[in-house]
Parts: sequence; structure tokens; C-alpha cells
Amino acid sequence: MGLSGRLSTRTAAARTWLASISRHCRPYVALAVAIALLVQGVGLTNRQRDGRRPPADVESTVQEPAQRGLGGPSDWRHPDPDPSPVRRTASGPLTSWVARIVAGPSALVDARGHRWQRDSGYLGGWSSVTDARIEGTGSQSIYQHDRWGMRGYIIRVPAPGTYVINLYLAETRVSRPRQRVFDVSAEGVVKASDVDIVEAAGRNHAHHVSFTAAVTDGQLDLGFINKIDHAKVNGIEVAFLRRSTAARRLVWSDEFNGEKKSSVDSRRWHHETGGAWGEGELQSYTPRKANSHQDGRGRLRIVARAERFRGMDSIIRDYTSARISTQDRYSFRYGLFEARLQMPVGRGVWPAFWALGTDIDRAGWPECGEIDVMEHLGQEPTTASGTIHGPRDHGGANADYKPGRSVVHTTPLARAFHTYGVQWLPGSIQFYFDGRPYWSITAADLPAGSRWVFDHPFFLVLNIAVGGKWAGRPDASTTFPQALLVDYVRVYQ
Repeated sequence: MGLSGRLSTRTAAARTWLASISRHCRPYVALAVAIALLVQGVGLTNRQRDGRRPPADVESTVQEPAQRGLGGPSDWRHPDPDPSPVRRTASGPLTSWVARIVAGPSALVDARGHRWQRDSGYLGGWSSVTDARIEGTGSQSIYQHDRWGMRGYIIRVPAPGTYVINLYLAETRVSRPRQRVFDVSAEGVVKASDVDIVEAAGRNHAHHVSFTAAVTDGQLDLGFINKIDHAKVNGIEVAFLRRSTAARRLVWSDEFNGEKKSSVDSRRWHHETGGAWGEGELQSYTPRKANSHQDGRGRLRIVARAERFRGMDSIIRDYTSARISTQDRYSFRYGLFEARLQMPVGRGVWPAFWALGTDIDRAGWPECGEIDVMEHLGQEPTTASGTIHGPRDHGGANADYKPGRSVVHTTPLARAFHTYGVQWLPGSIQFYFDGRPYWSITAADLPAGSRWVFDHPFFLVLNIAVGGKWAGRPDASTTFPQALLVDYVRVYQ
């Protein structure tokens, strides 16, 4: 959601009485050593946040809902379990491993200091060089070479298990959609269908295809299937995720099947209360059923109202709303999380579904990290945005980076339910709309001086804000009450 709304519950409670002075994160070890691919590697603070508005470089993608995800149902609907990162010791079992391959003749170091090995393991194809400037990444060198026309790659891995594969792609030749289209398989299973880099990201812009694969022997087999022209790739990152090769599963959810007018399940959620939140918002968040309740039909209603109300900080404001989070109730690291939502409408109405690092009270914001799965402005009825926030070194107090992208639907998002989700893996975050990915970002895409802070547990947040620096004030065209309808929230691992 950006800077302003990211205070923890404890922080919010503390501000209740400090309101007058404050307003406001097995075992093939020898093989692993032998191969050249082995590399090292794999605040809402107690003050206010400062960056809820979307970045200036947010781009838009027009998209219809897909019948299936780009990676197929096995990748989207059945995420993988046991996402915790692991670490290998000299005497212990495999715990972590990352291989990075760049489609060029020389090794390189990316913006975060990670070493990429020269192109190897490929089956056919040709290598070429480009001097095109690639947008959306801080590691230009990864995209200076590409391999195209290859049948696949064979990449040695140190042990059976589930691995994360992240393909680094940029289109520097063709300029229109449907001029280069290909599929990608792993271990004989198609993981990404109809990959079209230009259609997904545009020309000369970094793009990623991310998925997981269960490897039962000592090598990962990637396949590239040409459909139109030749498949291509600039870089491949493979990271050990977990020892198990079992399919992922639903590990946490709320279907909101409570009785009519009942509050949210306090075992899953708690209410965060307060107002302003550092972004100049106009609402007071309350725990009242008037502002949030289950409707008896399997939905949660988060309701913004126009009413004079004295908040817990003793300040009278003209609007009320609700904000709920799973802080201290539930947190998770990696996996796929999604919510099925129907938007409110009206200028100045600002609903969001997002996640914050559980270390927010200790590390503060933006050091804790923030993943905005969905933010929507009522005055932009067909558009929703996905963004991440993290810290920039030497950028001043609370300085954050905030790359993001918007997805634009063909009809207003308030007319029907849509699913907004994130597949969160080690070193990469991929955003989905109605089961189809529209934007991904990796650690290597961040510019120098930006820290990747998304490898620890996060908790979930749902809310509607009113007003603020990004949303602007409601006007005469905005009617109240306005409700964000939540069909479900689910986490798969």
C-alpha cells in the first residue's frame, strides 16, 4: 500500500494514547561442488510511512481474465510446500544452493554482487549480442547476450528436491506481439505456455517467467518449444527450495463463512485502529461491525462511511473504515497468496490487499519490506496495481524503492469479483490477475544500493483508505457507503 498504512497493531495501539504527539515491516554434495554452476547465494516503523503512492515508472498492461495461469494449473492453483530457505553445512545435508547462468561467453556480477556463470548446458541454438538499453532492471549486463533457437538446457543440481526456476528475458529484436511465441517445460512438464515477451512486457524491457519444478535425479531438464520464430533466453537462475518433491497445498485460508453481521474470526485477524497513517488519509479505522462484517453469504464486507467520528486518537474525522491484519495471528514465508475481491467505486476510495514483514516493529519500514498485491483507486475503475517496497541505502530517512505495474481490465473491477495474487519465491515476486501473471521482479532487477528484503516471514493486510496523497479527496461524485467485498483469502505452499 505504500508508506502510510503500514503500522503494526502494537504500534497502532501505542499511538492511541500518544496521539497528541505522534501519528504514526540428501545427498550429492560432491556433485554440487564439482559443477561450475554452484554459487553463493541463495517501517511503518514506529513512525509514519512515506511512499504509498505508486512509482512514477508504473506501467500498464491491458488484460482479459485468463482461463488458466501462464504456468498452468499445477503452478498456480497448487503451489509448493515447505517454502523455508535452507542452508548446507560442511557436514550436514543440502540446505541451500543457487545457480545463475547468463547467455554469454563470460561470467559477470550483477547489481547485487551475485556472480553469474557463462553460458553452459544448452542444447543447440545460437548466441548473440545486443547493446540495447533494457528497462526495468538494475543489472543491464544480464541482458547483453541472449541464446535463441535452443532446444533446452541441462542444469546439474546437487540433490533431488523442488527448485525455483527464474528465466530472465528481454525482447530486443521483434517489436510487436505474436512475433515470438514459445513454451517452456521443466522435467517434461510444460510450465509456461505461449510466452510472448513483447506482449507481456514490451520491447527492451526486463521480463521474467518463474515457476517451480520437482527434480528426482541430479539434473534439471529445461525445454524450449518454438511456436512462432525461435525461443530465447538471457539468463537462468535456479534455486533450491525444499527437499520434498510433493505438490504444494493450501495451508491457510479464510472463506468468510460466518454468520450475518458477525465480525472477522479473531483467531485469524485483528483490527488495526487509528487515522491519518502518515499519508494524509481522512478516515478513522474502527473495529465496529458497521465498518467490517461477514454477510452470511460467504463474504467479508469492509465498509467506508462518510460520518463524523471521534477515533481512538481522540481526533474527529469525516470518514470511517476498517483495516484488518494477520499480524501475531498468522505469517508465512514464500508461497502463493491470493484474494478474490470486488472493488468499491468513487474518487478518493482506496482499497488494498497487501503484506508486511513481521519484523516491522524491530526493523521499521521500509526495511521490513512490503508487497502490495492489489491497490485500486475508485476513480480509475478498470485499473489495479501491484508494487513492492524496500529500502534504498543512503537515501535518507525511510527512503524506499517502489517498482510496480498496473493491470487494466476491460470492464470496471467493481462489476464482478476478480482474483489478485502473488507467487512469492526466493529472489522473485510475480503478480497475477485472474490466474494470469502480468508482472514479475527479481532481486537482480533492483538497482545498486537497493536491498532485497523479501526472504523472511510476512503477514497479510486488508483495508479501505479514504483520501490521502495518492487517492485524493472524495468529491461530490463519490457516494457512501462504499464496500470492498472479500470472497476469500488463501495461502498455498
